[in-house]
Amino acid sequence: MTTLRRLAGEWRRRRRAAARFPTLVLHEGAAFTDDCSIGAYCVLFREAFLDCTVLGSYSYLQAGSTAINADIGPYCSIGSAVTIGLAAHPTTMLSTSPVLYDPEQPLPAFLTDRVLFAAITPRTSIGADVWIGQGAMIKAGLRIGVGAVIGAGAVVTRDVEPYQIVGGNPARIIRPRFSDDLVARLVDSRWWEREP
Repeated sequence: MTTLRRLAGEWRRRRRAAARFPTLVLHEGAAFTDDCSIGAYCVLFREAFLDCTVLGSYSYLQAGSTAINADIGPYCSIGSAVTIGLAAHPTTMLSTSPVLYDPEQPLPAFLTDRVLFAAITPRTSIGADVWIGQGAMIKAGLRIGVGAVIGAGAVVTRDVEPYQIVGGNPARIIRPRFSDDLVARLVDSRWWEREP
């Protein structure tokens, strides 16, 4: 009986998603919160999750990837197990544990009666045509420029300029994808805003 309930719940969830975003391909276990906006012809693979995120047309998130409070441009390719929007904890307080600074945190107990540090996740901006490799992690509040490539396993802690390839921990520039002249022409063209 539990399997039937789970299947019925999955079916209802897919119907609601199809009603809102008719061209979305939603794989098993993938989900998004009601405050998300998803463009045409996107794919959320198994267990991918969007929270308060805008996903541009022709973009996808592979299995197990998460985007929190982000704007993701069109034509983005996001590998599996990617995290976009890593939250912060306070580093100037006695402890980094939320039980000491937030009575609204999800743990079953807390040691304060008021919020002393708001764990706000700043908005992250991912430009159009960005490729993010498997297992990459992107700190909240960053700007990843159009056409950038984030290498697999990279930990991105700083903004990335358009058409740069970065990798490592912390991520560093490996090389530009194109010459400065071609990058300027591509950025100025705004080709990703044109009709297919």
